[in-house]
Amino acid sequence: MMPVDRMMLRQALNELVRLKGGAENPTRFLARLYSSALHEWAGQLGVDQHKLNKLVHIKEAISERRLH
Repeated sequence: MMPVDRMMLRQALNELVRLKGGAENPTRFLARLYSSALHEWAGQLGVDQHKLNKLVHIKEAISERRLH
């Protein structure tokens, strides 16, 4: 397995967390946008979509804790 570019991973997580926050709104468009972005980033990073999605959840939880 190739090492993941940390800067690109950080950029992906930041973008996906922002999109995920919008995708939790019940609009189909935002959910599809998040899914599409997740697929694109996973491909660019060479990682599994499910693993990347889990990282997004972790990053989101950490970001929320920092706000409170």
